[in-house]
Amino acid sequence: MKIAVIGAGIVGLATAAGFADLGHEVCCYDIDKEKLERIAAGQLPYLEPGLAELTKRGQETGHLRFGSGSLPLPGDAQVVFIAVGTPAGDDGEMRLTQLWDAVERLDAWPAGSRTVIAIKSTVPVGTAERLEARLRARLPAGCAVDVASAPEFMREGFAVQDFGAPTRIVIGSASPEAAETLERLHAGLSAPIVHTDRRSAELAKLAANAALAIKISYANEMAALAEQTGADYPDIARILGLDPRIGPDCLGAGLGYGGSCLPKDTRALVRLASEAGAPQTLAAAAVRANAALPLRMARKLESALGGLSRRRVALLGLAFKPGTADLREAPSLRLVAVLKKRYPGIALTAYDPAAEGGAMKRQLPPGLALCATAEEALRGADAAIVVTEWPAFRKISAEDYKSWMTRPIILDGRNCLDADALNADGVVCIGVGRLPCAPAVSPMTPVPHDASVPSEPLEPVISTGMTYFRDEDRELYG
Repeated sequence: MKIAVIGAGIVGLATAAGFADLGHEVCCYDIDKEKLERIAAGQLPYLEPGLAELTKRGQETGHLRFGSGSLPLPGDAQVVFIAVGTPAGDDGEMRLTQLWDAVERLDAWPAGSRTVIAIKSTVPVGTAERLEARLRARLPAGCAVDVASAPEFMREGFAVQDFGAPTRIVIGSASPEAAETLERLHAGLSAPIVHTDRRSAELAKLAANAALAIKISYANEMAALAEQTGADYPDIARILGLDPRIGPDCLGAGLGYGGSCLPKDTRALVRLASEAGAPQTLAAAAVRANAALPLRMARKLESALGGLSRRRVALLGLAFKPGTADLREAPSLRLVAVLKKRYPGIALTAYDPAAEGGAMKRQLPPGLALCATAEEALRGADAAIVVTEWPAFRKISAEDYKSWMTRPIILDGRNCLDADALNADGVVCIGVGRLPCAPAVSPMTPVPHDASVPSEPLEPVISTGMTYFRDEDRELYG
């Protein structure tokens, strides 16, 4: 089958390269000509495991090619996937500028032929109907068109895996012919195919991401309760996850969710629901709970150090999750904003294994020093916060922390370190949803600070019974 894909982001390219790998003839387009040229040359502008190899294989077989960066599409494309960005503001309104621009660039195809336009982008309910009406009004009468909703459920960092082994394939269509065409197109993939109407498919995508956001926020709220009551949240999460009605996924506590999907899609669902007269109170609460997490970590850091205005703190990890270099709505950026606002004199350093190339550095806020190694970030720090659970951070030894840092205090914001082992070796490691433990061995002699970062005397490490929630924080919860 001949396919066109508009949009060469992670979703668009994974879709194009994936279908090419199944033997279809695919042409991928993007308005950014330079991006397409880089991709065609094997230089992907983002970190996505396995996608460069899949793209190269498609080019070598001749099944995958790239457009010049402009439309119109080839007239013989039977299916056109639209996979462009639909960002949402803080108010939840999705901006569909890229979607409408892509549609306006579509040229008429030969009279008598039928083309299926399948929307992969996450969009408000009713968008497919609006798009079809706009196309029918603009195209010649002989150009038959069916617009369907084919939402993607790819996880960033696992896009290739999720294309090849999807959990489900959703086809929302008002046309039996379009539904049958899309089902045949996906014949090479083994997954349940759910046929539904277009509005249900569009809402299902928003509902799925909001459900994940709610579960993650619930985990973080429960972790806070565990800290306040002396319970151990990781044990609680394991107990919850063994219940098949709950399941183990998305029960990890930490700094909350980020990325290009969950934050914006949850806000979009809240806005859509409010406008439709069916408020989604749980999703709205998840948005507020997620926003409060950086402040909760700042409170924990303040308790650990007894004041932050003249401290040096290292952030281990910046990407919103390991396996990516994506900083979109990353918890790290929210945490930096909170720390800088509340403690103007704090000195912040950071290291992320995916920061090579400079693209991440250009997105960082001022006042954050990006380091080339973990050692450089930790050298002379009064404390460190694990923000992203990169595997490399598990390899940093207790001796490293003690020799590099002024005082080895680690706030494990992802519960990814062996806190018991670190504490036994003289490092204070404080997880999420767990009470802090005093180290069995006294910390080593402090490393002198950089003279440009004045230090205050270090107070004792926090004790049990910490309180991070204060009356002035209530506005975060509504």
